Amino acid sequence: MNDFLSLLLANQSRARVIRTFISNESERMSVATIARRSGVSPRAAKLEITALLKMKLISQSKHMVPATEGKKRAKKKSRTEDVWGLVVENKYVRALTSFVHEVSPAQYQDVERALKSTGRLSTVILSGLFVGDPSRPADLIISGDSVNERRVEKAVRTLEPKFGREIRYTILSTPEFRYRLTVQDRLLRDVLDFPHRILINRAGILK
Repeated sequence: MNDFLSLLLANQSRARVIRTFISNESERMSVATIARRSGVSPRAAKLEITALLKMKLISQSKHMVPATEGKKRAKKKSRTEDVWGLVVENKYVRALTSFVHEVSPAQYQDVERALKSTGRLSTVILSGLFVGDPSRPADLIISGDSVNERRVEKAVRTLEPKFGREIRYTILSTPEFRYRLTVQDRLLRDVLDFPHRILINRAGILK
């Protein structure tokens, strides 16, 4: 499915970098981290960082990188690197954040499509990142039978650049999911008692 933000900006790299900053609004990131989470090249990330700096949507600062031991056990000196983060006080950031979260549902079908070949899924719940609430304990809860964990891992990693950050997920068998619902499991309650989206409910477990 087309990414509306990319279409609107006519620039997929900028759309992905903006989404990465918004999805990690309390974090300051290096070029390498921004490029990896956005799924763009370091060169493209640098170009978009420069553009967003001019718009004052992000700010630049220095981060101390601790000393590490090299291959020959020689200790490398501490150094600083440039990092960037969202300027939440910018008057346009709140509106931009709301807009990004509003257009993100258009990509939910991408999640379902990516998980399609991972097993016989009975329930998939989107929380956290997908509903704009990173304080939730998980972004994605998957339950099913004969779920291939390696395929799930691969599917999730291919999705991360579209949403701009690491996706935290939990895999449960269908019986275990039913049991946890029965005993009011804390993880499920911390997801289901707050805004969330049920992507798949084939077993009718969730009412």
